[in-house]
Amino acid sequence: LVFDVEVLYKDSHYPVIATAASPAAWYSWTSPHLTGESDSPEHLIPMKGKESTKGRLVVGHNVGYDRARIAEEYSRTPSGIRYLDTMSLHIAVSGLCSQQRPAWVKKNNEEKKKLEGGGDPSVAAAGGVEGMEMDNVSFFDVSSLNSLKDVAKFHCKVVLPRFRHNCPHPVSFAGMLHMGNSFLTVNENWERYLRNSSQKHNELVNLLDVKLCELADKAREYVNQPEVWKNDPWLSQLDWLVNPRQRKLKGQPKWYKDAYDTKEDKFKISIRSRIAPLLLRLKWQGYPLHHLAKSGWCYKVPTDEVLESATSKVVFKDEAYSYIKVPHKDGPDANCGNPLSKSYISSFENNVLTSEYEAARQALELNAKSAYWISSRERIQGQFVVWDNNPTVKMDLPARTGNQHYGMILPQMLTMGTITRRAVEKTWLTASNAKANRIGSELKSMVQAPEGYKIVGADVDSEELWISSIIGDAQFGFHGATALGWMTLQGSKSDGTDLHSKTANILGISRDKAKIFNYARIYGAGVKYAASLMLQYSQGMDPETAKDRALELYAKTKGEKEHSHKNKFKRTFWHGGSESYMFNALEEIALSTEPRTPVLGCAITDALKPRYTGPNFLTSRVNWVVQSSGVDYLHLLIVSMAHLIERYQIDARFMLSVHDEVRYLSSEKDQHRTALALQVANIWTRALFSYKLGLASLPQSVAFFSAVDIDHVLRKEPSMTCLTPSHEEKIEEGISCTIMDTLAALEKEMAPSPSLPSSSASSSPASMNYNLLGPERETKGKTIDKELLKQVREGIAKPRNQCDIPFLKAQMHAVYRKDSAKNDPENAHQTVTLVSSPSSPRTRLEHKSSRMPPKDLRLMNKTGR
Repeated sequence: LVFDVEVLYKDSHYPVIATAASPAAWYSWTSPHLTGESDSPEHLIPMKGKESTKGRLVVGHNVGYDRARIAEEYSRTPSGIRYLDTMSLHIAVSGLCSQQRPAWVKKNNEEKKKLEGGGDPSVAAAGGVEGMEMDNVSFFDVSSLNSLKDVAKFHCKVVLPRFRHNCPHPVSFAGMLHMGNSFLTVNENWERYLRNSSQKHNELVNLLDVKLCELADKAREYVNQPEVWKNDPWLSQLDWLVNPRQRKLKGQPKWYKDAYDTKEDKFKISIRSRIAPLLLRLKWQGYPLHHLAKSGWCYKVPTDEVLESATSKVVFKDEAYSYIKVPHKDGPDANCGNPLSKSYISSFENNVLTSEYEAARQALELNAKSAYWISSRERIQGQFVVWDNNPTVKMDLPARTGNQHYGMILPQMLTMGTITRRAVEKTWLTASNAKANRIGSELKSMVQAPEGYKIVGADVDSEELWISSIIGDAQFGFHGATALGWMTLQGSKSDGTDLHSKTANILGISRDKAKIFNYARIYGAGVKYAASLMLQYSQGMDPETAKDRALELYAKTKGEKEHSHKNKFKRTFWHGGSESYMFNALEEIALSTEPRTPVLGCAITDALKPRYTGPNFLTSRVNWVVQSSGVDYLHLLIVSMAHLIERYQIDARFMLSVHDEVRYLSSEKDQHRTALALQVANIWTRALFSYKLGLASLPQSVAFFSAVDIDHVLRKEPSMTCLTPSHEEKIEEGISCTIMDTLAALEKEMAPSPSLPSSSASSSPASMNYNLLGPERETKGKTIDKELLKQVREGIAKPRNQCDIPFLKAQMHAVYRKDSAKNDPENAHQTVTLVSSPSSPRTRLEHKSSRMPPKDLRLMNKTGR
């Protein structure tokens, strides 16, 4: 069915009309509230009928929005309906990256003007991507924006076949469908959370208003004492002009009059006001803040106290002071618009941003507490919650008594919302973890399992870091072959030998901040971005020092760049860094004629394919290789879980996935079976990744989840108390189970009861070949058509499998020599081929040479690598 709903969103979340069409008929639905048959607008659309057990496929554009209006979806048991989102299909096939979208819009507008006769044809051809000749770039012709109108016009009914061509593996399609069936369970605590968060925020806002008004009243007392306000670094910036003709607020300065609300007869000022930082007497690194029209908020430093390293940052000078910009997260060219904004909370917490007033310090703390709720409350309060007293739904949840009740939220997911095919959703995929000083940050923990159920899930350990490292290791044919691969497998946080600890040591920052540098680098960010992060995290550091630190980091990790015209390999590559092998492998995929993920063979969006963009947008393409492979991992994990749940009749259902996290709602009796199924799905997924990259083994250290969480609420860790200003009661802890804990729990559950006869002891799990997942049943996955499997194998690109020994050595050296082949004539013409047999996951090293393999490779073989 092709399906669409209409909602009077300003009146209610519930639908008013809906239409659907199939090859045989068309259908319509009108809300009983609209026809006058009901006084309540709270009606959902019945899709299947009471007796129907047949599955359905519903097609729509941004269909997650339409799904939230279907009655059968608000049930613990799956509805049997799958949702195919045409917007997601389009984004995966022809979506635009963030760098391309402005240029595409500009080009499109110019073309419209040209057709209407109102534009210059030469301008239409010029486009808008900086430093790029637009008439040589044709990604405009193979992409469009994401609206239904643009997608329908662009694809004209062929978006699904194009998606199946770009993403040929059935898991990519099935994974998308499974992710479109997410759901969340809540109870009366959800309503309490909304009340408490709003109430606490309003209390703090009122308190902040009182404090600012007190400071304003204190300041205006100096209106007749110019010798005071003229010599004050903050008050001297206010407009003290008094209009003798003004009838209201007679004798008051202009700054006070402008902020006075005459209708409510009260002084009104917010922290977003220009005068708030002045009344609060804010300082940056101990120096007063000063606002300049062209440079935003600066701090004024006596000229004789300006350090030599900071002279380049001075934007203005007067007789006695030098003015330096307050640092901005977007770099030295950006101006600070409001030092009380969310991005400066960490500066306040680190005592870089301070005030001499205790009241001001309290005001800043109050602002910090409210920052999350202010930015998120509209999305949180706008969540569409359907409660179990709605007569149009049957939730199949345990009965509640008194004022207790259950509800459900269907996250309105765009299952492939970016060009990397990552899911997008405004609230739940961006929700913060609970923090002690953030109102409302306990949001996720308000998703709570019904009585008799548990939320079972896990975070994939260093998912994208492992994927990146294994792509680099694949050049050698065994795990841990590169420095990055070894750190990923064997690095220890406690010993300071893991990647994040090493980066923290190089940059002199915390390990948590080092993570941001590492993932940004893996995603393709350059030295410029790393230097801007250094300036953001190390207040007071001059740009040159930040740049030097960033260059040092990139030299030790990414390595040095060797251009194609300077080496015998005739290709650009990185060498001498701990991550050089990984970056060369990623760029080889990104720069290939048809970039595809190495595991499921998904192609990059047409808008980024080299034949349409040339060498441009390389950062976006490298980022795509890593993140899209991460999506392959997630799809494999979810589809494997769906198969295991069906095969072993586990009472569990997929709830939500947040990039590298998955969560399932499981009955308490099946909680450990669900945990084991997750572990099995994970080892299958890791094994397939290794196999497709030509690696014949899987290290035990990455085979299983470090822990599977069994909890009664949704949160990052089951040990989090979730204490916040709006939630002052600790939430009871859940448990984390290693693979051994899970096996032990299941063996205990399946052990014979002591009251049984002794003859039953021989049937214990330890004494027989017993499946801890339980009895199995035959599924469609076990009887899949062999011809279909053959077509899938033929349609999926084979992994890159050839390594040149001289090239491997060239990547290793910090100083690459053009005559390296002359210095090593024995290996100059050898290559290593990783041969994967289609019938066996074994991999062998074949040397294309009549000579014996080099000593180092012989040693690898002796160790079984």
